[in-house]
Amino acid sequence: MTSPPNTPDPTTPGSASADPKSSSAPGPPWILLDRTTAEQAAAVLDRLEEWPAGAEQAATEACAHACSHGQADAFEVAAWGGTLAAHLRDRIEEVDSWS
Repeated sequence: MTSPPNTPDPTTPGSASADPKSSSAPGPPWILLDRTTAEQAAAVLDRLEEWPAGAEQAATEACAHACSHGQADAFEVAAWGGTLAAHLRDRIEEVDSWS
């Protein structure tokens, strides 16, 4: 994935970043989401984790193939969803601790 034109690469030396001593917040680039959006995304990812148990096998295999470019089965893709949901909820709790 490439940055849009005229957007500095935040991973290169000399790029703008927040002073780590001034705040516990991460440096740019930031993606701002409200709590509702973050919680809804986590709920969707939780459902993805539960999905292989209740869907028909052909559908789960096709979706897993599409999500992973053929690199993983449905249960591995579901595990990604669960892991991402957990990280998102951890991040929500971390942000809550800032205030």
